[in-house]
Amino acid sequence: MATQAHVYDYVVESVFGCYLQQPNTLASRLLGSPSGLEMTAAGLQFTLPALYDFALVNMPTAHGAPVQPYRGFRQNLYGQQTQVRLRAWGGEVVIVDNQQQVDQSIYRLQRLIKEGS
Repeated sequence: MATQAHVYDYVVESVFGCYLQQPNTLASRLLGSPSGLEMTAAGLQFTLPALYDFALVNMPTAHGAPVQPYRGFRQNLYGQQTQVRLRAWGGEVVIVDNQQQVDQSIYRLQRLIKEGS
């Protein structure tokens, strides 16, 4: 039985994790790619649909294997312990521009601000 390729896991580990641990590697992957993800001085900015699309294009999947649908990805992003995992790596996701709709709002993955900084 084939399992769904979890876009959520790829995003947390290979996009968010890469940004927090090896930002130059992610910058190289984004270079010249019309991904909708943008690395700024403040962090990695994205909309949820752009993040999902970037993952679909970049994540390895078995030929013909079912892929986690967008709604499932979004549910996992909000329902899992995403922020807990990111904080363990020294980061967090914040809303940069709240459009009152999760699919249109702009989010940013950023490094945690250390107290006393």
